[in-house]
Amino acid sequence: MACACTSNYRTILRSLFLCSGLFAIQSAQAQDEDSAPLMIPQGWSGGAAYVSSKQNYRGLKSDSIAVPFIGYESERVYLRGLTAGWIAHRSRQQQIAVTLNAELFRFRPQETNDAQMQQLDRRNLSFTLGLQHRYATRHGSFTTHVKTDVTSRHTGQLATFRYAYPLNRPGQAWQLSPEIGFNYFSQNYVDYYYGVSAEESMRSGLAAYRPSSAINPVIGLSGYRYFTPRLSGVASYSLARNDSEISRSPMVKGRSTRALFFGFSYRF
Repeated sequence: MACACTSNYRTILRSLFLCSGLFAIQSAQAQDEDSAPLMIPQGWSGGAAYVSSKQNYRGLKSDSIAVPFIGYESERVYLRGLTAGWIAHRSRQQQIAVTLNAELFRFRPQETNDAQMQQLDRRNLSFTLGLQHRYATRHGSFTTHVKTDVTSRHTGQLATFRYAYPLNRPGQAWQLSPEIGFNYFSQNYVDYYYGVSAEESMRSGLAAYRPSSAINPVIGLSGYRYFTPRLSGVASYSLARNDSEISRSPMVKGRSTRALFFGFSYRF
């Protein structure tokens, strides 16, 4: 029973992050780039969402859960789930922000049903300091986010790049946007979450493994619908292909991870 509760707690935290972040993205997409700066409606927002995510650690099943979430936007400061940011620059087409992020990826041996995985060390979540740049054009939006660990968990770096292309003109009541990009993880990050030390190998029987850095390509589809000026719905599906440095780890089963999201939000 304790393991199930812990797994749900982890999923709730991840869901809070995904829900608020995706709602902020769809709000920004709804701005008409010909008549307004790249801005998100200010104030508090809240709602509920359903999230399903597939784990790639051995012995962990997919998680699905419904959760509440909350967000806040001001001229310079925002809170989107478990990401806080300060906007250093914002214009008609681009935004640059300094971010503090809760990285919710972690591994707890007691949550897996694999006997060998249960003998491994715990991998904890971390906090990162980042710099995010978003550039919007008539031909789509480009988002780059570079982050580094500030908790000394793994002292690694992460980077994400996304290109999204809206299938209809921004400013309408609905939007559907396919996206493509990649996630980069430094060697320290990959080794912390997917490496197996000599001591762990002796305890578990898994082969020792020390990976290098990794790049995971990602494709996805996201959309939103405004029902009223304050009430909106948003959905997203993403699929990532694990780099061989990750998929070769004895801790990993499968080559892909995916996330499915549905949510409704009300802006106060």
